Amino acid sequence: MAGGEEVLVPFPGGVSRTHVPPTTEFRSTWLSSSLRSIRERKLLESYLSHLPAEYHEPVLSTVVGVWLPSEIAVAHYEACDRLGLTEQEQVAIGAEVGRHALGTVLSVAVSLAKGAGVTPWTILTRLPSVWQRIWIGGGVAIIKVGPKDARAEIGGWPCARVPYTRVALRGVISGLVGLFSEKAYVRELRPLCTQMTLAYRVSWA
Repeated sequence: MAGGEEVLVPFPGGVSRTHVPPTTEFRSTWLSSSLRSIRERKLLESYLSHLPAEYHEPVLSTVVGVWLPSEIAVAHYEACDRLGLTEQEQVAIGAEVGRHALGTVLSVAVSLAKGAGVTPWTILTRLPSVWQRIWIGGGVAIIKVGPKDARAEIGGWPCARVPYTRVALRGVISGLVGLFSEKAYVRELRPLCTQMTLAYRVSWA
């Protein structure tokens, strides 16, 4: 870590971002929430035209709360990437998916926000445990950079290679941090992003 930085939550096992075991499965709730946003924008037909045929059945027939192979998530995000959405639209969808898929977690967070002394650090330090509810494998680390400045890192995530995912996740994070602040800012740290890793600078006012 650079001088002045503090690791609040390390990756599982204390490994570096490049050594986090890759994800193998994810909760269908995440996929269902993403499809909801696609349907609301009348984009389902276009989405399916970009999704390989072998994934149509498992994507469209999935039920909430089951585990699915991570390869389905990658195929889903690659299809979303080919929709040609603007950056603003991708961020907006990310924020919507976060609210829908993390409804229970967000309700707890809102309840916590009513207590004294609750800040964005409250939700940021919960992100690793939230990740474990959605993904098997992979992981999140949270590093404190300043009083209202953090770095959120993701490792072992094959979806990281899809440009759409990188942008939409900014919406997920800003939506969560925005629960506890007037304004949240999320910026991708491209030097730390690879085919399996993502990193974001998160700040707020």
